[in-house]
Amino acid sequence: MNRMIRWALSFLAILATGQALAADAPAAMANRPLRVFHVMSFDSPWRWTDGQLEGFKKGLGSDVKVEYRVFQMDVKRNSTNEAKEKKGQEARAIIEEWKPDLVYTSDDDAQTYVTRHYANTKLPFVFSGMNKTPADHGIQGASNIAGVLEQEHFVETVKLLQAVNPKVKRLAVIGDDAPHWAPVIERIRTRMAQLPGTTLVSVDIVKTFDEYKAKIQSYPQVADAVVQLGVFVIKDNKGEAVKYQDILRWTAENSKLPDVSFWIDRIHYGVLTAVTVSEREQGLAAGKLARSILVDKATPSSLPMKPTLKGTPSISLARAKALNYSIKSSLLLSSEVVTAYEWEKQ
Repeated sequence: MNRMIRWALSFLAILATGQALAADAPAAMANRPLRVFHVMSFDSPWRWTDGQLEGFKKGLGSDVKVEYRVFQMDVKRNSTNEAKEKKGQEARAIIEEWKPDLVYTSDDDAQTYVTRHYANTKLPFVFSGMNKTPADHGIQGASNIAGVLEQEHFVETVKLLQAVNPKVKRLAVIGDDAPHWAPVIERIRTRMAQLPGTTLVSVDIVKTFDEYKAKIQSYPQVADAVVQLGVFVIKDNKGEAVKYQDILRWTAENSKLPDVSFWIDRIHYGVLTAVTVSEREQGLAAGKLARSILVDKATPSSLPMKPTLKGTPSISLARAKALNYSIKSSLLLSSEVVTAYEWEKQ
């Protein structure tokens, strides 16, 4: 009988200990840093990707204890669908093993190969830098996903170029065959209506550097300026990827037409003008969404998906000099001015 009593008392003690540990679990969970897993479509160091992450941290807030883990898909080098899928699998394996509290994905490939696999699960996702629509990625209306759309400042960019050179009336668009440029091109076509007297004479998608060179050299016969999209997955005649910096350097050294783009790194590599999409504003907006989810306990699907509005006028003074343009001081004072080509600093 005494043995039975001792066994019962031991069992009750074990049960009480287990209940105490269970009661302390939320407190222990609350004391550990939140885990945020960041999946970059591209790579680091690069101003576009690093600026988004910097802005995200600022938006989430320094008062929130966070442990970050970063994964680089590096799709400029891993440019085939097979390579991207492999990187996506690697990222998804980390999610399953590390069990983050939130996943922050930047740019379109991360949505295709990571985010959409978790649509309508319990794990919250926040994205930024997305050119395609949520419907394109299969995440429209997903209960666990919030994010920031990336839409280029096309009309403002063309008006800035025309302030530099009022003779620009005919535009040629060129880019690589990455699928996320399709909605950008569609927005450009739609917004041409806001530029009376300006025409879109050509939209060219090229796969090789030789094709790119031939198009650039043909444009003076039909266009007054070039609109540069992405040139990240262009190949040489051996099938090897050509660095976009090398492509832009060749353009600056060989093209007599002014050009525009929508991202500040292009200005550093010789594109003349842009009203740039702010990578920091993209990340900042995403970080604020993450704070709403993690701190304020908002449902991700209740938060609006919309683009950031702030753009920065930017001018390459080095390219302007090469094109023999004299730029008004008022434009320079109101813009981010890049005085030298990036390759001259190396």
